[in-house]
Amino acid sequence: MSIEQVTVFGGSGFIGRVVVQALARQGYQVRVAVRRPDLADSVTTAGNVGQVMLMRANIRMPRSVAAAVAGSQAVVNAAGIPFQRGRQRYQSVHVDGARNIAAACRAAGVERLVHVSGIIGAERGSKNPFIRSKGDAEQAVIGEFETATFLRPSVVFGPNDQIFNRMAGIASTAPIVPVVGSGKARVQPVFVGDVGDAAVAVLARPDTARSVFELGGPLVYTYRELAALVLREIGRRRPIVGVPEGLMKIAGFLAQQIAIVGLRPPLTADQVELMCHDNVVRAGALSLETLGIRPTAVEAILPTYLDRFRAGGRYSLHVSA
Repeated sequence: MSIEQVTVFGGSGFIGRVVVQALARQGYQVRVAVRRPDLADSVTTAGNVGQVMLMRANIRMPRSVAAAVAGSQAVVNAAGIPFQRGRQRYQSVHVDGARNIAAACRAAGVERLVHVSGIIGAERGSKNPFIRSKGDAEQAVIGEFETATFLRPSVVFGPNDQIFNRMAGIASTAPIVPVVGSGKARVQPVFVGDVGDAAVAVLARPDTARSVFELGGPLVYTYRELAALVLREIGRRRPIVGVPEGLMKIAGFLAQQIAIVGLRPPLTADQVELMCHDNVVRAGALSLETLGIRPTAVEAILPTYLDRFRAGGRYSLHVSA
C-alpha cells in the first residue's frame, strides 16, 4: 500500500504545524484533525490549494477519531497539552486520546502510525504526572497498534517556542534571569523543523516501524548555558541566578492558576520539575542522524526570532543593556 493521505492530530500546534508543512512539501494530501477548525485556518496555507484540509475531531471521542482516520494510509499524532485545565487532562488527552487514535488506525487498516511522544525519557513510573502520562501513552499505543513508530524529542525550539522566548522575555524586562536550582541539568535542544522532517522520514521507511527515535540537536547545554546564550543573542547583561526548585514549583503552581481564566501560564510546576533533570539523547539510540537528518544548531536559528528582544529593538545592533 502506498501512502497518499496522512491524517495529523494536533496539526495546529507548535510541532504539528511543522509536521503538516513537511508532509505537504513531500506531496502528501494532509488531513489536519483539530478540535477548533475555526482557529486553525492558517494551517491550510502549508500546501497547494486543496492539499491541506481541516477536519473537526476530538481525540477524547472515539467516533470522532475514527472519522478523521478513515481514508488515510498513515497517521501522525502530535496532540498534547502542556498543562491540565478543565476536561483537558493528561490522562484523557495523552493516554486515552493516544489509545483512541491507535485503535482507530488498527480498525481502519492504516499502514503507518507515528506518535510524537514529546519527551526523551518518557517513563510510566515517573512521579511527574506529565512524564508519566507520556510513558503511559506509548504503552497504550503499543497495545492497539504494535508497529507504531515513536519520536521522543528533547526540548524543541523554533520561532514560537516556549523556552527561548520565555528566557528572552524575562531577560529583557527583569533584573535577573532565573534558572531552576543550579541550572546544571543538561538539555539537547532540537529544531522544530528537524522534528517535522523526522516524522516524514520515518513514513518513507517501513523499517522504522516498532522503533523509538530520540531527537536532539548537535550540542548539549546546561540551562545556565542556555540562559547565557540568550543574553548574548539579545545583547543584554543580566546575572543568571539559581532559584531553589521548591520556590520555582510554588511559582509555577501559582502561575498555573491563571489557566482557570483561559490564559496560558508562563511556567507550570510540572515544567519546573522537568528542568531539574537531564533531557539528552542516550548513547546508541536511534536519532536524527539515523534518518539522514543533520541536526540544526540553536545558534543558527535563534537570531531569526529573538532579535525582537534586543535592546533598542529588532533592527538595532547588539548593545548591552
